[in-house]
Amino acid sequence: MIKVNENPPLYLLDDYSFPSPYEEFEDGFIGASYDLHPKRLLEGYSNGFFPWYQDDEGLFHWFILDKRMLLKTNEVKTTKKLLKKLRSKKWEFKINENFDEVIKNCSKVKRKQEDGTWINNEFINSYTQLHKLGFALSVESYYEGELVGGFYGVAINKYFSGESMFYLKSDASKLALIYFCDVLRQNGVEYIDCQVPSEHLGSMGGKVYKKEEFVPVIQKASGVLQ
Repeated sequence: MIKVNENPPLYLLDDYSFPSPYEEFEDGFIGASYDLHPKRLLEGYSNGFFPWYQDDEGLFHWFILDKRMLLKTNEVKTTKKLLKKLRSKKWEFKINENFDEVIKNCSKVKRKQEDGTWINNEFINSYTQLHKLGFALSVESYYEGELVGGFYGVAINKYFSGESMFYLKSDASKLALIYFCDVLRQNGVEYIDCQVPSEHLGSMGGKVYKKEEFVPVIQKASGVLQ
């Protein structure tokens, strides 16, 4: 790790180390790396950092925002309509049955105020490799046997960071999230890291935390802090 600028601090992540998450970065941008090696991803996520996009020069930009949205697995909000669908025999929910299709569908989602998607082939290849190592997983919604929604994310010990969601049928991603919160809760996982605050996830129970609040939560769940 090389510090290339003092104020604001900026780093070239040329090895697998990261700066202190408590430094005051401009707009949460800490610097860049040449690749998304699994060891780099695991070290970064365990301490609250995440890669957001790849620039035109091929560098991956890393961030740690001053405010983060977390969703407590025992506080996810649902409705009678969603509960009815969850109990319907037409709907089925699975984990890691179709990671490749989930991440590909997520890469096609058009997002407000963004040109294209950050999930390019480099991201797909890196997270697929992480999936094969057991540290990335997909949660899937099926309607009458067809994949219609879900999301993928990074899982380290009792820490889960959601990366991207998609749906081809109304409520499919919401149902997958409610289902997964129940699975995580039964396995002693307290939070889902939603990263960037959004109105959608806020409506489902996500709350915004300051850096001094969320960093210890992430580090403890991932195993960095005992």
